This record gives sequence, C-alpha cells and structure tokens, in this order.
Amino acid sequence: MKKNIIATLLCALTLGMGFSSCEDMLTGDMDRHIEVDELAQDTLYSYWGILRSLQHIAERYVILGEGRGDLIDGSQYVSDSISSILNFGLAGNATDGSNRFLKAADYYHVVNSCNAYLYRADTAAVSGLNRPLMLSEYAQVATIRAWAYMQLVLTYGRVPYFEKPMLSTADMEEFRSATKYVDANSLASTDAVKLVDKLRYVPTILAGDSIRVIAYPNYYNYGLSRVIAHSSQCIFPQDVVLGDIYLLRAQGEGSEADYRQAAQYYYNFLNSEKGGPLRPNAYMAFMEKNMATEEYVLDPINSNWLSLFRSTAQTSNTAELVTVIPSNTNKLWGDVLRGINELFGYEASIRVSTSASDSTTSSSISLRTEFEHQLDASKAYFNLNKSQNFEAYIGQLGTQRCTVLQGAGDARYWMSTTNYTDFDKGAQEEVNFVQKQNPFGAFNTTYPVIYRKANIWLHFAEALNGAGFPGYAFAILRHGLIGTEQWLPTSEEDYPFDTFKYYDPTVATPTDTVFYANLIDLYDTLVAGLDTLETDEEKNAFLDEHMGRVGLTRSQKTYGGLVVCDYISRSEMERARNAAFLNFNTTFLRGQTGNNAIYLYAGITEYGLSHGTITETFPNGPISMGIHARGCGPLALSETGSTYNYVDQINKMLALYDGQEEPLTAEEIYDPANLRTVQTAIAALILDELGLETSFEGNRFFDLLTYSRFIGGSKGVEQVAKKIAGRSGELNSSLYSHLLNQDNWYFKLPN
Repeated sequence: MKKNIIATLLCALTLGMGFSSCEDMLTGDMDRHIEVDELAQDTLYSYWGILRSLQHIAERYVILGEGRGDLIDGSQYVSDSISSILNFGLAGNATDGSNRFLKAADYYHVVNSCNAYLYRADTAAVSGLNRPLMLSEYAQVATIRAWAYMQLVLTYGRVPYFEKPMLSTADMEEFRSATKYVDANSLASTDAVKLVDKLRYVPTILAGDSIRVIAYPNYYNYGLSRVIAHSSQCIFPQDVVLGDIYLLRAQGEGSEADYRQAAQYYYNFLNSEKGGPLRPNAYMAFMEKNMATEEYVLDPINSNWLSLFRSTAQTSNTAELVTVIPSNTNKLWGDVLRGINELFGYEASIRVSTSASDSTTSSSISLRTEFEHQLDASKAYFNLNKSQNFEAYIGQLGTQRCTVLQGAGDARYWMSTTNYTDFDKGAQEEVNFVQKQNPFGAFNTTYPVIYRKANIWLHFAEALNGAGFPGYAFAILRHGLIGTEQWLPTSEEDYPFDTFKYYDPTVATPTDTVFYANLIDLYDTLVAGLDTLETDEEKNAFLDEHMGRVGLTRSQKTYGGLVVCDYISRSEMERARNAAFLNFNTTFLRGQTGNNAIYLYAGITEYGLSHGTITETFPNGPISMGIHARGCGPLALSETGSTYNYVDQINKMLALYDGQEEPLTAEEIYDPANLRTVQTAIAALILDELGLETSFEGNRFFDLLTYSRFIGGSKGVEQVAKKIAGRSGELNSSLYSHLLNQDNWYFKLPN
C-alpha cells in the first residue's frame, strides 16, 4: 500500500476534493496519539478531510429532508429555488445545480473520497503494540460511504453506483457511462453495505489466537477557539446506518425479514455503550397554567428538552446526541453552517478578535431575527401538536387522577418554535420562527443532528412493528423498554397465573374482559399501607402478606417488580422469546438504577402557577421513559385513566388515517387475525411521534417514505401525498396530483 494517501486523493480534482490541514477544525488532538506514524498521520488527515466534506451536504440534509415533508412551508418571501423544492419541481427549476441545495456532485465528492481512502488505506499496518493503526477509521469511512449513498437514493431515487475511485479523466468517463445503479430496494445488497456489516463495531473480535479491538475513533474535542463538538459525536454507528438502510428497503407485508434485520441492527446499537434507554427527567417539556388567562403555557424553568441540541459532550449511554455534522464559528477554520438559520429567519454575524497579549484568535456568532425569512413551521405541524393530549396527575399523593390539560397540546412545539413581533417596523402581529437549530437564540454548532437516541428508538419501533410486534413498538412510545425480569416478560411463566390473564380467543370466552392483571392496584395498596406504618418490622410483615398473594417475595419488594406492560398480547410475548432483538435483560438496556421513580407525577395543581413534580422512591428500581412523555407529560405505567393507551390510540389512528368510523373493541384489537390492521395504526402513530419529536431535523422525508412503503401500493403513496399537499392546512390539489406519481418524489440527476 502506498504511504501517501493524500497525494492520491488530490488527483480527483474533477470532483473538487479538499482536505483538512493541522489547523482545520476537524483535526483532533495529535499529542494524545504518539504512536501514530507517517502512514497513519497521512491517513488521519484524509479521514478528517472526509468529515469536512460532509459539511458541504449537511444543510441540504435538513432542507431536502424537511422541504419534501409536511412540517414546514414557505412564507410569502420564499425564493423560487426553495419553492421548487417545496413543490417537488411542480413549479420552478428543481434540477441538479439549479440552487445550492441541489448538487449531486457534492454527494459523489464524499463517495469518491471514501472510495479512494478505502482503496489506498493500509489496514494491515500495526503500531509498536501490535494494534491496527487505522482499522477504526477505515470502518468509519465505509459507513460514511453507505450513508452518503442512502442520501443520494433519498434525494434522487435511482443513482449511479461505483466503488472504484475516480482518479483520472478516463475514470470520470467511466462514471458518466455508469451501468450500475442503486435504489431503495437494492442498496442493502451492494458490496458497500456488506462491507459496513463486516466492519460492524463490537467491543472485541476474536481473530485466531489474538483479540483485535475495533473501537470507534476518538480524537477528543474538535474546535480551536471553542469546542464545537466532541469527536465521538462525528461517528456514524454502523448498526444505525445499516438499520436505516434495511428499514428503507422493507416494503409492505412481505418484508418481515427486512424489518427483523433492521430491528436487530437498531437493537445492537441500543445495547451498546452509546445506546441505552431514554432517561426520565432528561430533556422534557412541561406545561403550566396561567391563572390570569386560564391558558396553559410552557413552563420555562422545568422544560429542558431543547437544550439537548447544544451538547458537545462525548457520546455515551446517557447522552442524547449520537451523530452530528458540526459547524465552526469562523470560516477560516472550517465551514460555518448558516444556511438553515437564514432560511428559518436568523441572520448570523461572525465576530473575530485577536488577543494583543498572546495573539490567540477567537470568534463568536450572533443571531438577528429576519422577519422576511423563507421557511416557517407549517399549519399541519401546529395542528399535529395541538391535537395531542398533555396529561398530568392532579391531586394529593396517592389520590392523583390522570387529567387532560385542555388546550395545552404537546409541549415540544413551544420549544421548537417561537414568535417575534417586528416592533421596529410598527408591526402588531407575531411572526412564527423555527428555533430548533439555534436553541434559546444562540448559534449552535451541533446542528444538523443526524442521529440521536430518540429517532433511533423510534426507527426501532418502526422495525418492531413491521416485524409483527406492535405492542412492543407502542411500549417505546408510552414508557420505554428496559431490561429487568419483571418489566417486559417474554413468557406467561413470568406472571402468577391466578392474577394474570391474556386475551386469547382460543381459550378465553367473549365474556372474559380482564385481559391483563392491573397490578397498579396492588401497587397503590402498598403505597397507602406503608404510609400508615412506622417500624421496619411492621412494614416487612405488611409486604410479606400482600406480595405473597401474587407470588412475590419481600426480596422482590422494589416496585419495579410489580409493574408490567398491560397491553402486550400473549402471542407477541411468546414470539419475543425467539427474537434476539427483544432480549432486554442485557448490559446496556437494563436502565439506570437508583432511588428514583419509574414514573413521575406531573404535579400541576388546580390552584398554582408553578410546575412541581411529585416523585416516588423505588429503591434500586429501573428507570426509563417513553418518547411521547417528553412533550405530553410523564405517564404512570398503568394505562388506567390515560387517553394515551393502546386501544384508544389504535382507534384514533384508524379513524384519522383510514377513515374508520366504528372503533374496534379490545377483543378485535387483540385478535391475531387483525394484526395487520393494528400494525397500520401503530405505524401511523409512530409517524406522528416522529413529527412531534424530530421535526425540522432533516428526517421527515425518510420517515414519510418508509411509512409509505410499509402501507404499500397506491394507498401508501396517496396517504403521504395527501399529508404533504395538506401542509398549509388545505389540500393543494395540484401538488397532490403531482405527488400521486411517486417518480416526482425525487429530483432529477444531471444528464
């Protein structure tokens, strides 16, 4: 292998390749890697050059992903080029090169850089300690290439595919006459994706008699005058990228194998040191009641959901951000990603200063509201959020009742968007601004976010649902999945038979309406009873008596051992025993433990203005949360009293998406003959939750496309076309007709 990979890569000038230097913002701390020799150093700079090339497509990830969705719309000031993206080329020029967000060459720049790296990098080189020098970077480059191809497929539908680096004019001619193409159906079968699977990260790999470690690259912090991101945040996890590619390939009822494969990949990541469950109390949005106006508004003190986009901390099983494409704060050190801010109404100004004492240079970016901006949150986005029920438990401890705060809606939209009035021009009305990309009005370097825990868990829910596990998928939305022996059992033997029943039409009579044991009643009994006792002896005797009735011993007295999902069917649980991707009693999916509550009471009282949470102590109990709770209030594990329950939500989705007038009974929902109907409802529920949680981040077109492919046929196309064409609150019949031809969902490649 040649040592100087940079010299080789520089031959590909026709694709405009550029590389980082030691002063680039994506150069790590070399002092921490003293074993790196000349070969590795050249290869490292090329690796960082590939990371920097991702910045050229970072903003279009958001614009093309959201512009072809239903959650943003053009303002009266929208330009022709952006409008042509919003209307899929129905009016205006939406061909390659017509605006800076439509330039396929930038994607192929990334692909070609990766091809050259993979072709020239010497993965056999080892350090003095007999460790592979660049195998981790090699695996990352292969993963970035697969991800870039996925973006090409999402943008252009069917695209030329090549693995050979284009390093000469003759190579370029070969590319122009490409004979091999890939699309959503074939990408997973390519050698590029198979290579990623071979290089999947695992803690240790047995290679003969030696153990070889493939760790993620870690070069600590990126940035000069300030930390713009931790290097671990620029990692594309192989399992997540593979999960997305298989989820994209899956189509309709006949793709259970693809959904199972996608679920396995997502599970692999979530059960790793970068995975883990969603934590309660982390990144929530709460509502409070304004007693003067009787309206519910965001509680600014306790709502920290938006702050997740500002983190530059190392990724871990407790961190939210997984993969970002960072921006710098000074164009001399790298790309400053200002395009998204400007389109959504924030004009960025860069200030650079040099210290007279030590000649160090620092920079900062300030934002100014621009009322004549191009993109706004759509009416469909606000309608989706306002149609949600924010629920809280009102009352004294032990007597709370789950209550819908009428008119509150989902609290997350209060944080994703904000309103300003242009008083300088004498305006009176408020103008809507999307502020997710710059939380709390400050320029943000960790946006765009490519992957974070929430959207990975939601895509995992999609895969589980497609694989035939809608109950487990709903659990991710409602209270999360974690691994304990009592949390999510895999067989009936995990329950006392005399207190727990499943609905099974082969053994249950139609009059048997108790499908699940409501163990929350026992839980409430324990809470109330323990409060009346003083000594440990009295409390232990009380626990022995009441827990013995349901086959539990005092050693299992943690309340986590008494509460289970009360909506997952017997057939799902039995099939889960043979599904490796539903083994949650594992290292990183056990959940955190500590003296905290499994669930919280959102203690908004009828009399106060402030928000106060009521927590209950669960000694060493598992902790998790559902994604829906992030914006609609933390829910108890029992479905009793909550509108966000399995049966009601399935009927709600069937009415909204399928026009079903007569709701299904619980017996019908749990009848295995109706599994496909239940799956379609859960798919729609997940799509709505993706809109609530991950709006404006660039994922929407991917989510709409995978939903359409799950529904299948003309029905899937019609439902998505209707959602997009109805983003303004009224159906745009011309756009709807245009989108009924699925070829129009993609932009055209240059000839």
